Amino acid sequence: MNALQKNSKKNHSPSSRGGLSGLDWKAFFKRTIVLVFLISLAVHVLLLVGFGGVAIFKGKMPTMPFAAQNVPSEQAVTVAPPPTDELVPEESRPDDMMPKETSVAEESAPPLEMMTVPGGASWAPAIPKDMKTSPTGSAGGTGAGTGTGTGKGAARATVKLFGVEVKAKKLGVIVSINKGAQSSGKLPEIFEEIFKLFPDSPVFLTNGGGMRDWEVVESEYNKKVEENNKKKKAGEPYDKFMGKEIKKPEVGRFNSGAALDWVVVRGFKPDPEYVGLKEKHPELFEDLRKRPNVLFISSNKEADGAYLAFSELLKKGVEAVYWYNQFDRPIEGKESERIAQQIRDSKIEILIQNQGGRTIGQEWLDAIGAKLVK
Repeated sequence: MNALQKNSKKNHSPSSRGGLSGLDWKAFFKRTIVLVFLISLAVHVLLLVGFGGVAIFKGKMPTMPFAAQNVPSEQAVTVAPPPTDELVPEESRPDDMMPKETSVAEESAPPLEMMTVPGGASWAPAIPKDMKTSPTGSAGGTGAGTGTGTGKGAARATVKLFGVEVKAKKLGVIVSINKGAQSSGKLPEIFEEIFKLFPDSPVFLTNGGGMRDWEVVESEYNKKVEENNKKKKAGEPYDKFMGKEIKKPEVGRFNSGAALDWVVVRGFKPDPEYVGLKEKHPELFEDLRKRPNVLFISSNKEADGAYLAFSELLKKGVEAVYWYNQFDRPIEGKESERIAQQIRDSKIEILIQNQGGRTIGQEWLDAIGAKLVK
């Protein structure tokens, strides 16, 4: 009886019942094979949904709002349009290509208008219509506007300076303001004429106008000092005012304090007639002090440093030089030759006005083609 009851209970237990109602779902889903199957099924469903969405919505993607479509543009007159009966293949249309990124400068720049370049081909690059071209098609013209220029810019203007024609826009000025120049009384009218025609001219003031190499000048002066000292010891007449050494010439600004101690400005007290520019021509002195482009070559007359003035003016790009000088000092040596070569290479005009009757250095003046101003 007990055995029958046990078998009856066993047959009627939930695990032995038919259908899915009695299935142990937790144990079922924990099986490895079931988990692998479910994961694979989910991946396949996601892939199916993704590719299906692309297939459904293909061809319905919105186009970029800035893509150019059928927008007419200016074409070069030399480029022939394609025949109307030939269609451009759809895949080769440039309108479908994404535009490249451009810089702010390119976006803001105005479009270039095409023009036919003389002698150019259909593939010639676009250039602005307002750009000058030469007869051969070179952009920029010849510089002179007539096709016969040298490429250095506009032709030089012709100006009459002291009655002599000067073809220059920028004039350099070198004026010796030594005792003889101050006594002549010509300095005020010289600068009046120059500043009227060339108000911004760079000006160099000198004490004499010799040109010699510094090594030669220094050696020669030292010998003179020795001879003067010998005369003094021997009780012979000697130069009481000769300095122990000569100062090397330098470039300085005339509105500086150093210019006030320059002998041609303050004068030479042992000589009552040599009062200096400040006292001899006070108005001119003040005018020159106010101008920023006025410089001077320091040291005394025997230093022969006028080459410094020429060298600085050539650096400033002057097209002509006016030189007022007494020409009573030598013009020779390497420095003078260097300046002469630079003048010839630059092809600048040199106008000289002589303070006196002497003309030491005439050979040098002839070599540079100097013009005489009377």
